Amino acid sequence: MKRIYTVLFLLLAACVCNAQFAVSHITSIRSPQMMLNDVWDAPAVIRMGSDDVITFSFDEMSHVYHRYVCKVTHRNADWAQSELGEIDYLDGFNAFPVEWSENSENTTTLYTHYEFTIPNENLTLKCSGNYRVELYDEELSDDVPVATFDFSVVEPLMSISAEVSGDTDRSFNEGEQQLSFTVDYSRCNVQSPASEIIPVVYQNRRRDNVAIGLKPTYITGGKLEYVHNENLIFQAGNEYRRFELTDPNSPGMGVDKVIYTDTLYNALLYTDMPRRSCSNDRDENGRYFINTLEGYGSTLEADYVNVHFTLDAPYRTGGNYYLLGDLTNSCLSNENKLLYDYEECCYFTSRLLKLGVYNYMYVWVPDGSKQAVFDAVEGNFYNAENEYLIYIYYRAFGARYDRLLGVGEMKRK
Repeated sequence: MKRIYTVLFLLLAACVCNAQFAVSHITSIRSPQMMLNDVWDAPAVIRMGSDDVITFSFDEMSHVYHRYVCKVTHRNADWAQSELGEIDYLDGFNAFPVEWSENSENTTTLYTHYEFTIPNENLTLKCSGNYRVELYDEELSDDVPVATFDFSVVEPLMSISAEVSGDTDRSFNEGEQQLSFTVDYSRCNVQSPASEIIPVVYQNRRRDNVAIGLKPTYITGGKLEYVHNENLIFQAGNEYRRFELTDPNSPGMGVDKVIYTDTLYNALLYTDMPRRSCSNDRDENGRYFINTLEGYGSTLEADYVNVHFTLDAPYRTGGNYYLLGDLTNSCLSNENKLLYDYEECCYFTSRLLKLGVYNYMYVWVPDGSKQAVFDAVEGNFYNAENEYLIYIYYRAFGARYDRLLGVGEMKRK
């Protein structure tokens, strides 16, 4: 019980990161999500010239209405802001308001659910590439976004074929996976393909181990081949851990018990142990899905629960453990760092989460490093199922921004 009150205090400084990649700010925003064409696990990528629509949603933890305004900026392949001005990349009005909101119903924890879409009647996008939506609360005096969302727009002019194997250039079926892929750019007039085509590869939507700055191994007949490239060798990791909590009065998979304290439900997960083999459980590669058995199961009736994670591992120096997955938006920030309980000899943390199904994992980040490693707790197993997203950008000589001309998805099964 003492640990529950400790983490309740820490929740006052909780962090929300952007809904796909890591940007953080202290805020009362929870459960930021993006959904392409109502498909909850689809990559947030709009095809130019299509009817694709991304729905952005989030909760603010009160029944007090806030006027939120969205500002859209164009980004390059590395997510740095491009040189384009607003008139170059959008039609309509930037800084448009979030017009749809509704209060939660029959929930112990009060919140207001907000939604908006892109494109919308106020704004359409003219260029391919990366985009960032910055969400501002007009009542706050500081010019800092309370949340951000990252998505992309693709001109599907280049095709991608890929494969992933546990047989890498460093090891054979040990703890790594190597990605190989081919880019067909024959439909495009590319003068210098080796320098003008820019591939970027993400494993399970993480940014700490992104592969960028890749050079092709071969250039043949309108194709670039990326094979035997050490920068495309990734730690394989393990399957994500999972818990289900769709009713606070009935603990689901992975939940030991639920305690009601101080007007808040607290869910205590079973203590997690280090893993020495690859899990056979099916996972969703770190995603979460909002769901409730209460009422009619709507997003307005799903309550919030303070979920407590415990890792049975000895105290370790030289770095820190972090909670990884979309529930923390894979941010390796202080807010997602595990604390150590010297009396119980275990690590712990807590997250205020909406009812649903969640994937998560424990990772270690050595001091001085910005990249997580799995071997300390989860282990690395070549046969782990992972998702790889390959984004192909193109910048002709003298161009002012990175066009996105292809997106491919590859899963190690």
